[in-house]
Amino acid sequence: MVGARLRFRGGPEMRTGKFGALTSIAATVVLAAGCASQVGSTSVSAFNQPELPNIVVAALPAADLAGLYIAQDEGLFAQQGLHVTLEKIASNQAAVAAQLKGRVDVSAQSYVSYIAAQSAGARFRILAEASTLRPGTRVLVAPATSHITAMASLAGQKIGVNGTNNIGTLLVSALLEENGISPAKVDFITDAKGYTDMPSQLQRGSWGAALLAEPYATIAGEEYGDQELADTDQGATENFPMDGYVATQTWAEKYPKTAAAFVRAIQEGQVIADTRPLAVQTAIAKYDGLSSTVTAVMALPGFPTGPVQVQSIQRVANVMLQFGALSRQYSTEVESGTLVRSMIG
Repeated sequence: MVGARLRFRGGPEMRTGKFGALTSIAATVVLAAGCASQVGSTSVSAFNQPELPNIVVAALPAADLAGLYIAQDEGLFAQQGLHVTLEKIASNQAAVAAQLKGRVDVSAQSYVSYIAAQSAGARFRILAEASTLRPGTRVLVAPATSHITAMASLAGQKIGVNGTNNIGTLLVSALLEENGISPAKVDFITDAKGYTDMPSQLQRGSWGAALLAEPYATIAGEEYGDQELADTDQGATENFPMDGYVATQTWAEKYPKTAAAFVRAIQEGQVIADTRPLAVQTAIAKYDGLSSTVTAVMALPGFPTGPVQVQSIQRVANVMLQFGALSRQYSTEVESGTLVRSMIG
């Protein structure tokens, strides 16, 4: 019973005396039990009512965030007493800035920008994990007519990515190094319009290769015949943590019931995403405006459930330090694990 309140307006027996006290207690217990029995089904206990019934979540439509979109569509947030507004914010950096200014309550983004911001003095809290790398979900591709047919041919080439010093840059850097190519021998070029523009840019010859996420890797293959050079889900980045749901530490501490309600709904959405691929395909088709011919064959990421795992997020910080996304001045904090632990409640 969301927002239920018990008020006594009866006669004297409800206000004074032993009988009145017992009646009051009994009525309170019955009401509380009735409310609590609905948790996880149609409403949330009055004792767990979120402090903020309306929150803004920054996210772009993507398979990695299917748990979020499923939770929205299936009313899981509403069951927890939350009304969620989804706001499209194009880049991680913009999302970080919006949160620090209080325009956004929670952001669903790559961990990279948040770890970098944390090292620089900002304070963020990872509420829940969203996705992990799986085969086919982030692939390096080249045009069908290109002379680049193997990783060895990438030295001296331009590689298109969707952001500067982001998760894509790290994944490609790790892939290059494992194939004996220094990341310093390629030029990473950021497409300001992101993944939606990258398949067509690749065809125009803007780069020798590009890192594409699903569903854009599937679109590039179906529309242009692009060829996969390598899958990033291997070696040091196999099953790599990709995206998470993050709030500022100040927000999480000020609104603990709201944060908990959000996490409960997301966990239900994650379980559905992890066990019902069709639900993921339906959500992505709706929010990304894709045809069923694409969503039916696209690769899907992993959808972690349960508490945030320190060792999982630590992998991201380690790779950031290795490839220069974090300055060596933070090496002690990274290697000791204190930087990542400071982000997990």
